[in-house]
Amino acid sequence: MKLKNKITAVLISMMCFACQASAYDIAVFVDGTRVNFDTAPVIINNRTMVPMRAIFESLGAQVEWDQQSETVFGTLGDTNISITIGSSEMVKNGEPVTLDSPPVIIDDRTLVPVRAISESFGCTVNWDEATQTVHIISNTSEYFIPELIPEYSGSAYVTVNGNEPYFDEMSNVSFENYSELDYLGRCGPAYACLSIDTMPTEERGNIGMIKPSGWVTAKYDFVDGKYLYNRCHLIGFQLSAENANEKNLITGTRYMNTEGMLQFENMTADYIEDTGNHVMYRVTPDFRDSELVARGVLMEAESVEDGGIGLSYNVYCYNVQPGIVINYADGSSYAYDKQTDNNIERTYILNVRSKKFHYPDCSGVSNMSEKNKQEYTGSREELIEMGYSPCGICSP
Repeated sequence: MKLKNKITAVLISMMCFACQASAYDIAVFVDGTRVNFDTAPVIINNRTMVPMRAIFESLGAQVEWDQQSETVFGTLGDTNISITIGSSEMVKNGEPVTLDSPPVIIDDRTLVPVRAISESFGCTVNWDEATQTVHIISNTSEYFIPELIPEYSGSAYVTVNGNEPYFDEMSNVSFENYSELDYLGRCGPAYACLSIDTMPTEERGNIGMIKPSGWVTAKYDFVDGKYLYNRCHLIGFQLSAENANEKNLITGTRYMNTEGMLQFENMTADYIEDTGNHVMYRVTPDFRDSELVARGVLMEAESVEDGGIGLSYNVYCYNVQPGIVINYADGSSYAYDKQTDNNIERTYILNVRSKKFHYPDCSGVSNMSEKNKQEYTGSREELIEMGYSPCGICSP
């Protein structure tokens, strides 16, 4: 009889929230690794709910389930939490925490609010509305997660991880390491311990024979030097003496090269020349999916002998060019004047949930849930008046 009452209560509970729960193609990543669930996450009361055991174990927590009280117990380090089916309170180290959405049972699986659980264990949680993706970063994370980089908003670079680099090892022995090109001919991270020994003793030579992935020659009168793209060294020649090394050259905009990366390269070179010290240095290109042009680069540096006191930074430089729309899939581009194009009628793809609008060939469209996708033909100005904002990738 008691079991029958519990089953009835669960069924009634499910009926109550069924009209509020929305299921999407929700992806959850912990420190850059996707979590696999045997029951799909759902959104209830604007909170993402995920299967209990999978999320606890992905965070490194021990989890126990008490069938009689229908309570989940989780332990990670000094943190203990308990959360009960249907209860709007979670208990963390003896203190109650109010929940917007209590845990529920769906398909014989207990689903818990991912943000509340993760933040209780000291993690940072980010929600990407456009791609319906949850990114969880643990307090011990040493991972660069490109999807968490904010969209370009006028500054050539942004700081990452509180401007603290991700190095887990330091060396006072000079070296350089360049990743092998991948199957699309794209560069990977370039990693080095820089010093006076790695800097050039000869003039820089020609690099015109190198065609990095996504290389398309394009000229615009309003671009400094007219050419949109430079053959951009991951580790600059003045630091590495590497010239025509295809493992160290990507297709980079003039803007990223001169307004973004160059100031940090100069800062590093000046420090080495002034002190004679070593600098741990890494540049990671941000290629998304099968795109041939990087969205940007992560630049990390930390001086060795003084423990980062003399030089330390962790910045993301955007591979953009103001006034130009870049197709990162193949490197093609065009100039765009939003002021004159605002009233031109075009076809756009709308994300009705995130209220973003995209060009049809934007890579963001391919990641969009079909339930959120809508085609619209009209002007840019009309969409903005309707409350939509332009995608930061294709800049419509």
